[in-house]
Order: sequence, then structure tokens, then C-alpha cells
Amino acid sequence: MSDTDTNAGPGVETEPIEDPIEEGERVIETADDRDLIVRLIGGTAIYQHAETAREQPFKRGYRDVDFVATREDKDEVIELMKDLGYDANKRFNTMRRFRLEFTDPVNERKADYIIDKFDFCHSWSMRDRVEEDCPTIPIEDLLLSKLQIVEVSDRDARDMIAMLADHPVEASEDTEVIDPRYVAGLCSGDWGLYKTVTMSLDRIEEYVENDDLPLDEGEIIERVDALYNAIEDESKSVRWRLRSLVGERQQWYKRPELQ
Repeated sequence: MSDTDTNAGPGVETEPIEDPIEEGERVIETADDRDLIVRLIGGTAIYQHAETAREQPFKRGYRDVDFVATREDKDEVIELMKDLGYDANKRFNTMRRFRLEFTDPVNERKADYIIDKFDFCHSWSMRDRVEEDCPTIPIEDLLLSKLQIVEVSDRDARDMIAMLADHPVEASEDTEVIDPRYVAGLCSGDWGLYKTVTMSLDRIEEYVENDDLPLDEGEIIERVDALYNAIEDESKSVRWRLRSLVGERQQWYKRPELQ
């Protein structure tokens, strides 16, 4: 099949690439050529943002490719993925307001899109965040996408440590700095998110202290503490305070597999 047989654009591969890192880059570049705002999320985004994630013991294999877009571009995203060799999961896409799913028939894997809103164990809006960085979502949201996981795996812990090893935590507009004000702001209005994020930060400290990692462990713990302190110091909303009275007696998170 030649490039002229599709709308993918000149010089663009018309079938998905086997390497998920290269495939993510191909999708982002083609979307950019069409003036679509599409950003990476997930493992391939962490690979792009954190050099530590590319080295052992943090290096790992990647399977699927995951993206973020906004609802205004939803139809164009579907056309984009079709032109790039994907099949749309029509039933899934009809039933989900904030998700799109595509199948790569060449490499037998999925490509998932988050539309407008991150919505897994916890949720928050991504609408005003997708244009803050490129080719990934902002580092704060990327870190939060792992911190919001209630049952953190070894892989998740290593992904978070890799991000914290490579990015300072301080108030800044720099896209290579983790701004604790954003994280603290989201946690201050949602006790459930606050609960899970602080639990995850505790787990990271424990992981770093108990594992022999080829990193500056003291620096990572300082960055964890900086995030923790910013979250604790932020003024909490009335909604947060009311929910905190209930505490763990009521489940404070969702199970994504049940959504």
C-alpha cells in the first residue's frame, strides 16, 4: 500500500509500528500535522519524560499505547486512527463518554484514548492540561496517574521513582519540574484522591528505603516529602472536610475494571 492510498499524510507509515515507543511518536506527529492536540500518557509517556525509566532496574517492556485528547477532536481522532491502520472498538466507544479504544490488528495490541477526563481509581479534568506540554501530558498529571492507583504494583512504584529521580519538586512553570501546587490543589478538593496519593507517597518512601536502588535515595525522599508537605499544607474544601469525617469506613476509590 502506498502513502497515496490513505489520508495518513506524505511519508507516514500506514500500518502501526511494532515498537510502541516509535508508534506513539508516529501517532503524535501525524496528529500534529492535522492540527489535532493528542498527547501521550502511560508507560510510553514516562519513557519520553524520564531518562531513568530507560535504564535498569527501571527499564521495562511496553505493550499498549495510550493517549489523551479532547471531545471537540473526538471524530477527528477516530479518523486519524483509522488512517493510521487501527480498527475502532465501536461498541466500547459508544458506551464510554471519556474513553476511546482502538485495536492494532498488525501487532495485536490496543490504543486507548482518555477524552477530557482522567477517570480510573480517581478522576480529574484534563481539558486545560493537554496543551501544557508535548509530546506527553504534563509531568504532574503523569505522576498523578500512578499516584492515584490504589493497588500499586512493583512496576508502578518504579515508574513513580523514575519520574521523581529526574524531576525536581518545586513551584515552577517549567515543564521539567513537578509543581506541587497543582497536585495539592487537586487533593485539597477530593479527600479520596488525597487519601490514595498520600498512601502512594508513603509506599514510595518505603520502597526506596528498603530497596538497593542506583539512585540518590535521599534526594528522592526529599522530593516525596516536598509533595507530601504541599498536600498537607493546602487549605481543604468543605467537601473534603465532610468526606474526611467518614474516612475509610466508606470506599473512597473506584475499581477501574468495574467501570
